[in-house]
Amino acid sequence: MPVPYKTDNKCIIDSVLIRIKTRGFQYIRRECRLHSMTNKIFPSAPEYRTARVLYVGSPPLFSGGASSVHMMKMCQAMTRLGISVECVLPGRFSEEKLFDYYGVSETFGVTAIPFTDGPGRQFVHGLAASVYALRRKGSYDFALTRNLVFAWLCAGFFGIPTVYDAHHPPVNRIAEEMTRFFSRSGSLLGMSFNSEGLREIYSRLGIAPRNSVVAHNGVELEMFENPKDIAVRKKLGIPPEKKIVCYCGNTYEGRGMELLADAAERFPDTEFLVVGGAERYIHPHRKSARLRGLGNFTMTGLVPQSEVSSYLLASDILVLPYSSSMTIRGGTKAGEFTSPLKVFEYMAAGKPIVATEIPSVLEILEPERNSVTVAPDNPGEFFDAVSSLINDPGLCARISQNALSDVQQYTWKKRVERIMTKLEIACD
Repeated sequence: MPVPYKTDNKCIIDSVLIRIKTRGFQYIRRECRLHSMTNKIFPSAPEYRTARVLYVGSPPLFSGGASSVHMMKMCQAMTRLGISVECVLPGRFSEEKLFDYYGVSETFGVTAIPFTDGPGRQFVHGLAASVYALRRKGSYDFALTRNLVFAWLCAGFFGIPTVYDAHHPPVNRIAEEMTRFFSRSGSLLGMSFNSEGLREIYSRLGIAPRNSVVAHNGVELEMFENPKDIAVRKKLGIPPEKKIVCYCGNTYEGRGMELLADAAERFPDTEFLVVGGAERYIHPHRKSARLRGLGNFTMTGLVPQSEVSSYLLASDILVLPYSSSMTIRGGTKAGEFTSPLKVFEYMAAGKPIVATEIPSVLEILEPERNSVTVAPDNPGEFFDAVSSLINDPGLCARISQNALSDVQQYTWKKRVERIMTKLEIACD
């Protein structure tokens, strides 16, 4: 029989939690429901802060991809919340280089698994990390992962408490069946989705875990309060009086590079700056701009994540010129479910934003409040929006301030807290 106890003579709570058979882990869903029925509440103290988390990430490192940034910032946020983190990564690398490249100041434990960063990285690293997790079972409370193979093995077969952090739909029928299988496992603590659109996609596929949460991506506000001083304008040879319209991110198909080049031709007195993108993707656009004589169109290529804030703060207008068929790595159309890190970084920079009305982006941006939005695939509307911000400092100030205020709810720490609390995770 549970033994109640008092807290400040205001509420009575039950000290008994449902314990999953993994050392130190507790899952409180049923008890929470029981107490809500009787108007009793749990203490507000964030019990998850004593957790030990095994984070398994399999992205290509130092490639400029958003998934590796997401992984490093999530681990740093958990560490800052007092959670003990071990991050299991593919390949070999210097920890010092890893933390410096991604601008991580609060370090955490890193385990590298050699020879798992080549062809078939997701499968090979997921398999190797699963064996590692099984051997280390008991040294952590639960695993958090974006790797499908790891979630399938650990939640589906090894009985390891797992949270699956979904960022895109299953890529094929096999992936769909694997996800459906482990979503029914009692070892799956829950699934987090990076957008409402993504959760809806999984729901349409009939994949509905008993416990789920939408947790949009986030931003590290400190990177914008104390940016790395790299003298962007001087480095790029841009005069201080010249306006900069900046896009930051990958340059896959549908990301709007052609539209930005057209805008550079339309506004010859304004500098158009593209920060990011692997050489194989940006080379055709550089060549085209050179042939068109666009001296005000600059593509930097990949830059370390630690320098991104400096480029954004040096700019005057930040743009998200996605087409209706925008894609992510691998060519998957992603307008319905993507949660671009740049949206949150733009907001944190406190600069006016022009964005095309992609469904998942509109989960975050509010037209005429914290941004100016336009229909995708409509160059005229995009040009008009850029022109309005170039010529209307009052509009710039209003939407920038609103964006800066709104982004406070989208930090990485708040994302971790949302996942832990909404999935009702607590540890001794």
